[in-house]
Amino acid sequence: MRLASRTNQIITVVASGSSAQVKFWEKSGSTWKQVFATSGRVGSQGVGSADEYHSRTPRGAYSLGFAFGTSNPGTSLSFRQITNKSYWISNVNDSQYNTWQERNSSNKADERMASYPTQYRYGVVINYNTARTKGAGSGFFLHCSNGAATAGCVAIPTSNMATVLQKLHSGAYIVNV
Repeated sequence: MRLASRTNQIITVVASGSSAQVKFWEKSGSTWKQVFATSGRVGSQGVGSADEYHSRTPRGAYSLGFAFGTSNPGTSLSFRQITNKSYWISNVNDSQYNTWQERNSSNKADERMASYPTQYRYGVVINYNTARTKGAGSGFFLHCSNGAATAGCVAIPTSNMATVLQKLHSGAYIVNV
């Protein structure tokens, strides 16, 4: 794929329903090597056209953004610590739609990050809908799995997610199919 010439780290997600095979690839020189392969979970409605109203993981290639979590396993990425005031804004009527905000309270449509300590022990933002088009979908992450389908994120075992954060650097991509 053309993307391989623009980066040296790619996470591939090949879904079947809400289950997926997830592989982390790194390029050294011109050779791609697999760092790990694991089973994972995606949206309960699989991978496809994503929006705010379906539990579907967005199909396509997306850069990966900042890391976050309840603790930092040693990432070189920009890292945000989850607090009791951390929200991902999913309310389409909020001017800060599809962004992380620190607030005392928020709309019920917004995701209170601290409410998901298992899933969000470690995570990284999937840069989907960076134009913040209202209703096109918000809050897509690669994060730790709790064993169940997600609302549209990609979830992998905690040990693999720690490896991702320890090895990942800016410029990496995720490809969901």
